[in-house]
Amino acid sequence: AGAENYARHLSGRAEHEAPATLIDYFPDDDWLLVVDEAHVAVPQLRGMHAGDRARKTSLVENGFRLKSALDNRPLTASEFWARVPQAVL
Repeated sequence: AGAENYARHLSGRAEHEAPATLIDYFPDDDWLLVVDEAHVAVPQLRGMHAGDRARKTSLVENGFRLKSALDNRPLTASEFWARVPQAVL
């Protein structure tokens, strides 16, 4: 839980800034995302962020996490798709 509280501070990110992900290590425009079972996988992008946010909001409100823990999170669907140059669904 400690790293979750301080990840934003240790990485130098601003509040509400998207976290670093594996996608950040891919070339900017030279890769293709192939999604199998897109009818299941694509809605999960939205669900991961919403579920994580709900869980952490409860922990922050009850004093078990610092507010900055909310910034250590999965990407939102729009943040994810903005990083994907091309996809086959």
